[in-house]
This record gives sequence, structure tokens and C-alpha cells, in this order.
Amino acid sequence: MKRSGHRLALALFAGVIAVWLAGMAVVMRHAALPPEASGTMLAVFEPGTPEDVVFASLTRADARIVKPSGLSFIWVVAGDQPGLAGRLRREGALGAYRDLPLSPMLAGCFAFADAKVANLAQ
Repeated sequence: MKRSGHRLALALFAGVIAVWLAGMAVVMRHAALPPEASGTMLAVFEPGTPEDVVFASLTRADARIVKPSGLSFIWVVAGDQPGLAGRLRREGALGAYRDLPLSPMLAGCFAFADAKVANLAQ
């Protein structure tokens, strides 16, 4: 009897996590900036990308570095010319985001997951 209670608790926990992940995927998809966007934004790269590779990509995209985040693959950048978000994606960023409803660390994780799901759907 005790084991079935644990199974139910684990199933409920897994269900809550699955619904939360699906909700966050929707939030991240809608938070991504369109390719023509400019201004201040978070540039999210694949986790584990070396900082020099990220820096080179930001430079090629004509992004002005505002500051690094707590993670080496997420940077706060700015640019006045239209199309900064699109240039960042062309240079290897998973996405560009503004006004995220969550911390940059979680944003990076969800951007990575969102990019992987988008690649599978193609």
C-alpha cells in the first residue's frame, strides 16, 4: 500500500513538472525578439560555448557589450541598428530576449531547450 502512494506522488510531481516545462517553453517562444529588433537585449548562446567564441560572435554581429550575466553563454548586449537580433542568430546565438519574466540563468536553459525542440520540428 505504501508503494502505490509513492507512485502516485511521483506521478503527480512528474505531471506538474511537465506542465511547468510546457508553459515555460511557450513563454520563452513568445519572449524571443523578432530578427529586426534592436536595443538592449540578452544574447543566449549554447551552454558550454567558450567565452572567446561568444565574444567573437557578438563582435561580428555589431553588438555593443553592456555586461556579462552570471553565465558565460548569456550576455547583455545593445545595438541601435535594426536587425541586431537577427544578426545575433546568424552568428550562433540561440536567441535574443528582452524583459524576461525569469532570471537569465533559467532563461538560458529554456532558450537552449526551445532551440533544440525547434530544430527537431524542422
